[in-house]
Amino acid sequence: MGWTSLAGRKLLDFGCGVRFTRTIVNLGLDIGLYAGVDVNADAIQWLRSNIQDDRFRFERIDMKNQMYNPQGSTIDIATLKDMGLVNFDAACMYSVITHQTPEDTKTILLMLSHCVVPKGGLYFTAFFDDTIDEYAERDPDNTCRVCTYNPNYLINLAEESGWVVRKIYPASAVHQSTFVCHKRLRDMV
Repeated sequence: MGWTSLAGRKLLDFGCGVRFTRTIVNLGLDIGLYAGVDVNADAIQWLRSNIQDDRFRFERIDMKNQMYNPQGSTIDIATLKDMGLVNFDAACMYSVITHQTPEDTKTILLMLSHCVVPKGGLYFTAFFDDTIDEYAERDPDNTCRVCTYNPNYLINLAEESGWVVRKIYPASAVHQSTFVCHKRLRDMV
């Protein structure tokens, strides 16, 4: 995103798990506010019980996902905003879109656009393959395990959701393809 530091920044981590929090705490990084959101109730409860620091906030979202939360609910694009998660400098998602159908990907991208300030950032990873038309399940026996997108289709989903894709970094041996975006000035609904 071009940042040299997290100092004073507000970051929303969708699908947070515990890794990013652990890194910030263990390295003693300065951050304005880190908000972690996840479907995993145990992870969120552990974070709430063990991180006693006003710079951190953790919320569970009961979003339905065939792999991680099959009994969850259908959510709408106002869910995070209704939780008071607004005015973030950026949002990030690591290995989230890799487990989402196109419909859920669009919902998440729209939801995050309501949480980030105009011109704010979005950083996310995804599996992509430019030989497929739009979207493919790479593990048909395990829905949402390896969701793969045509990069142009994923760019289109992001742009329809209020984001402008600034850069795509190809996958390597240590990371998935990475998309760096900024929010358009005009909010999308």
